[in-house]
Amino acid sequence: MVSTSKMKKMQQRLEMSMPANLKINEIIANLMNTGVTALQHPLFREVADPSRILILSITGNRGLCGSFNSNVIDNTVNFRDKFVDEGKEVLNYVVGKKGINYFKFIKLPFYKSMPNPEDKLSSEDTAKISNELEELFLSGEVHEVYISYTKVVSSSSQQPEIIRLLPISADTYFGKDPVKETEVTEYIYEPNVGRVFSYLIPLYLKVKIFSCFLESAFSEQFARRVAMKNATDASDEMIKELTISYNRARQAKITNEIAEIVGGAAALG
Repeated sequence: MVSTSKMKKMQQRLEMSMPANLKINEIIANLMNTGVTALQHPLFREVADPSRILILSITGNRGLCGSFNSNVIDNTVNFRDKFVDEGKEVLNYVVGKKGINYFKFIKLPFYKSMPNPEDKLSSEDTAKISNELEELFLSGEVHEVYISYTKVVSSSSQQPEIIRLLPISADTYFGKDPVKETEVTEYIYEPNVGRVFSYLIPLYLKVKIFSCFLESAFSEQFARRVAMKNATDASDEMIKELTISYNRARQAKITNEIAEIVGGAAALG
């Protein structure tokens, strides 16, 4: 009941956030069609040979949710190992107590950690993370930033996913031809297109991170609901089997006692 309630709450928040996410993408696509190039903003600039990678992994604080946490952790560790094999330095930014405890258990250092805010998630929480990642990227401390989380494919299907957050790829997020010419909306920009574009890109990052947290929170509650249902079904089945075994043993004992009484009476007769 609790997991179902929390799941519905996170689903509502996720659905409410989608229009803003789509609208920001649409506006940025329109801006890029007006002649603004991605290279005009530093968050689009790629390093020729990136050697410092940061992976932000989003796990839960609690268990009893099937393979939700282990899927994200395994996906993150495997992704990290690929970079390590290439001789690159990887910084792990871990969100969620389950992820933190696992990294401590295998003695894998992490750059930073924090508990998952779960259903108490606010835009301020993700804004702090976004600003921190943006600063790390712009200062050159890290060359690429990835997010490892659980993506909501549909209301009944989720899967672990890793996406590149920084540098932003115009082709990946907005498409090579994101808005058809007939669909381009004419805007009047104040003070100018470049300033509006520079304002929207950091906002896009905040919304993207917020969306990833919401998807992970919904996926966790969905997985917990399924795990609890499976546990309940398994316990009900076990109770049935044990009840049948108990009744058989009880009936066998009664039958033996009756047989003994009948046998004794026959011997006396």
